[in-house]
Amino acid sequence: IDGLYITYTSNQAQSLGNVASVTVLKGPQGTLYGRNAVGGAIVVETKKPDFQEVRANISGEVGNYDLTKGKVHLSGPVTDTLAFGVSGLYANRETYLTYTPDPSKKHKDYDDRGYKVEARWAPTDWLEVNASHYKVDHASSDSVPLTNDTPSPAFASLLTANPDPWETGVGTEVFTEMESESTKLMFDVNTSYVNWKTVLGHTEFFSNIFWDYDMSEEKLLIIEAVPNTAETDSLEMVFSNSDSGPEWLTWIGGVYVESTFKSQRTPIYLDPLFVGQQLAGLNPDLLNGLLAQLGSTGSSLNPEEPVNLVLYGGVDTDAKAAFAEFTIDIFDDFSVKFGGRYSDETRTITESWVDARVQNIPFVGATDYERVFDYAPQEATWTDFTPSFGLEYHINDDVMVYYSYATAFKSGNWNGLNINEPPGKVEPESAESHEVGMKSDFFEGDLRVNASVFSTEVTDGQAQILSLASGGVTRLENAAAYTVAGAELEVYYTTPIDGLQLTFAGTWLDGEYDEFECTGFDEETGLEGTFDCSGNDTIRTSDFSGTVDVSYRFNMGRFENEIGFGAYYNSGFWFDPTNNVPEEEYTKANARFSIYDPESKLKLFGYGSNLNNAVSHMQRFRQDFGVGESYARPRMYGIGLEWEY
Repeated sequence: IDGLYITYTSNQAQSLGNVASVTVLKGPQGTLYGRNAVGGAIVVETKKPDFQEVRANISGEVGNYDLTKGKVHLSGPVTDTLAFGVSGLYANRETYLTYTPDPSKKHKDYDDRGYKVEARWAPTDWLEVNASHYKVDHASSDSVPLTNDTPSPAFASLLTANPDPWETGVGTEVFTEMESESTKLMFDVNTSYVNWKTVLGHTEFFSNIFWDYDMSEEKLLIIEAVPNTAETDSLEMVFSNSDSGPEWLTWIGGVYVESTFKSQRTPIYLDPLFVGQQLAGLNPDLLNGLLAQLGSTGSSLNPEEPVNLVLYGGVDTDAKAAFAEFTIDIFDDFSVKFGGRYSDETRTITESWVDARVQNIPFVGATDYERVFDYAPQEATWTDFTPSFGLEYHINDDVMVYYSYATAFKSGNWNGLNINEPPGKVEPESAESHEVGMKSDFFEGDLRVNASVFSTEVTDGQAQILSLASGGVTRLENAAAYTVAGAELEVYYTTPIDGLQLTFAGTWLDGEYDEFECTGFDEETGLEGTFDCSGNDTIRTSDFSGTVDVSYRFNMGRFENEIGFGAYYNSGFWFDPTNNVPEEEYTKANARFSIYDPESKLKLFGYGSNLNNAVSHMQRFRQDFGVGESYARPRMYGIGLEWEY
């Protein structure tokens, strides 16, 4: 965001200001941006405060689920060389989840609020300084996995399933709260010989996750992350060619340094007495099995005694990198691009321990927490060089074809939260990507067609598994190799009917694990084990996904109007490498309208998303107690008013 790499952030941070552009870049991007990017980069630029004009933007919005949303932005000059800006954001709505045991009770509202202040100073014609600070607070129960769709066979008689969409039996005390804060200081120096940008950043992230691990109304096991914290300091220096250099050469290069400390404290609470009071035919052997997985092997569980554990892990990251990319125009219509990146990353487990309190059980012998496991600090360093290469050929002024080759390196890591074994090391992930494509305009720009075919091969890919064996938190493991190939097509057509525009964008994918002994849960027994996932589809890889959109702009008197209709289709995919947790195919229909008055600068707008109320998920996963899921948004609609000056 505005030149600063954000390690952890609320998704609303980009809303704090007038967004000037959003660029989505596919594939490895390590030769252009500070932290290495394996899958791609999203680059958000907001409008800087202006030295000549005051700018203001105020909007308000209401919608279903009692949505209330407001944004404000004000910026302008103080002197000819100094300008300031301030932005604010507020959004609140009720959750779309229904608590089935008592529908009159509501889970926590979706709530966003934040502010941003910024300053711009240009004391000379060759120096500009930009400073900004933002803070965003977020709370919601929507994104927490709150539904046990299908309890595992071992617990099917104990747990109540909630297979119906947007319904849950988990108590209203379950939710997530996050706070992200970021400060940036950027110096832009433009000389006759070189352009030079320095970005200093400091980012802090904090979250609490209150979660019922079995995801049912029976409170069998509570696992929380209270708190998650991360703090990052970064320095990036980027150099690029000036206008006085040779016209046939364009180049960019830089260095990036980052220091991040991330920690997580995870309390675990198992209350057999509460379970025993609620469930007929309670089988103590099941709870003894849980206790064994939670690290107290050799002890029997009295079904009337509670069990408490606290897991903690802290990981320190020191990342250093140097990168460069050069573009040489061999001919007027043919250019060659090449670059590379050197990465050096060290990750250290500074602390990893487990405290336990099991009342009246001999291995602790007290009601106070005692240190059960205390693992020694561990450190690992990974280095790599990742090159890139590309060709561009302009067939004519309207058609360009290209080839790109890129590689990327994703640092190794540690599984910092563990119960009864030392933190495990995760090896780095490497990616190699090839892409051939075309960008073209026809009929004097009325028809734009962009097409590409691509293939990415990943070695030692980092896969995720959620299991009690890792303390009920996500842990990483390495997939040996997998390949994703595909094609993409984008078509934008401005029709002969004035104001009518048609858009289509589609992606076809085929992903497969080449070789992978994966950890997962058996669909028939519900037990964790190791499976041969070789040949399985890669996760979240749809055979086809695409959008179509129709928009029509027209004037009535002084009013400028727009209406639009669209749809998104996804053919479905697998959420897990074992290919037993599916996302079924779905289609979502959307609509929008706006009426703008250029004299008052007021805009009335409205929208509807997922109007057909299609069911899809933000996540689904199989774990010890069954299939957990969090639902994506149902039908949403709203209306708003915006004023811009």
